[in-house]
Amino acid sequence: MEIITADFSKFGWVDLKLAIQLLGVYAKKGANFLGQGLTVNLNINSGYVFLSDEDYNVGVLNYKGTAIVQFYSCPECGYENTQEQAEFEEKDFEEFEGFCSRECWNKNK
Repeated sequence: MEIITADFSKFGWVDLKLAIQLLGVYAKKGANFLGQGLTVNLNINSGYVFLSDEDYNVGVLNYKGTAIVQFYSCPECGYENTQEQAEFEEKDFEEFEGFCSRECWNKNK
């Protein structure tokens, strides 16, 4: 069974409302970190609705629902979050080039 889908027939009512909100914000403000091949996706297990490009960059609504922000996944430890939320846990994807911490970054030097 697939976990991620772009098939709107598999989206529930709430998922479709989130997709509409996400696309509305994208239409108004864009997301400069997203490239070509953009799709709206649903993680069936978590219920997260997100944008993804052909390079697997992921965009989600910020906690206010007013902007699309990048969603990161640390290639070393698998920690996932937005930059803003990661900072609450003393992690920093931007400082460590996509890794969540100095420790993960150092393991890949």
